[in-house]
Amino acid sequence: MENRASGEVPAPFGAVATAFRFRKGKPADLPHCVSLLPAGFRATDQVRERLLHLWQTLIASEASTFAIVENLECPWPARIDAFGMSIFVTEEFMSKFTAAPRPQLSALVYERMIAGEQVLMTAKELAKANASSGINVLSLHFGMRNGDLVSPRSAQAVSVGAAAFNFFHAGYRTKFIASEVFGMHSARFLEAGGFRLIKDFQRESPLAFADVAPHCYPYLFTLRREWIEPSGVNLLSQLFLAPAATIGFSRAEQRVLEHALLNLSDAEVADALGVSEGAIKKTWRNIFARVDRQAAYLLPDTGAWSGSRGQEKRRHLLEYLRLHLEELRPITRPTANGNVRRRN
Repeated sequence: MENRASGEVPAPFGAVATAFRFRKGKPADLPHCVSLLPAGFRATDQVRERLLHLWQTLIASEASTFAIVENLECPWPARIDAFGMSIFVTEEFMSKFTAAPRPQLSALVYERMIAGEQVLMTAKELAKANASSGINVLSLHFGMRNGDLVSPRSAQAVSVGAAAFNFFHAGYRTKFIASEVFGMHSARFLEAGGFRLIKDFQRESPLAFADVAPHCYPYLFTLRREWIEPSGVNLLSQLFLAPAATIGFSRAEQRVLEHALLNLSDAEVADALGVSEGAIKKTWRNIFARVDRQAAYLLPDTGAWSGSRGQEKRRHLLEYLRLHLEELRPITRPTANGNVRRRN
């Protein structure tokens, strides 16, 4: 059974086990992800020259996810075996693109960003859409050290990558996902997972791809909420049919809880968020106080929050949150006068 909370996923049956796990990506990882981009990714010189800066802009936004799949048997950065990056894009951008799809979707995003256009949702827009109509997800990249999907090692990396995608996206009120992949093996992988092929660009315009190798042919896949049937065994349904959050954690509390679900210590969470360890402990006190007010039944009656009793409270709360990731996603809540208020 997958242990998504810790980021560790077992090897597929019959494969040689490798110590793979996923974690939240950091800015220091970005330069080492460039070489993992698939061969089919094509971009202008201007985009390639500014790619790291563009990535830094993306991961600094709330409207993005950045996951690293790593092999713990290797030292960093050689342990980075794959990475995934997704963004939550504006309704205008997605509407324009779906009306007239073109190959190299990720390169198009970068071109629009360089031109000064708003591609990503703002934090306020994301919170509002996540509480109402839903959000558009663009799977920007999934790059691997070994792109041979039939390799047992690659199969493990893909399995961990899928677990990472679920962890970082489940709980959002998603309505649309777009993903462009390269080569028939990758296309079959997405199709088998329930995505629908929207554009086989090479088949529609073979002359335009006369000098492109088959493993670099682009295929555009999408998935819409209305295509998904609710099912307890369909992981995709968890991405589109998230229940409403009930506890109402602040964004600061949500960030601490997300890192805790990835098995980071308070000191590691403090380092990741750029605050003191004391600030993290204060946030935990606020978290428990909020849960006591909103959902006291989730915590054992252990008295004070600190020490071993505090660890027992954490264990119970994190166990609940593993199955209720909607509690960690930004939303706006209506105020008494009918306006909406974003949780800070």
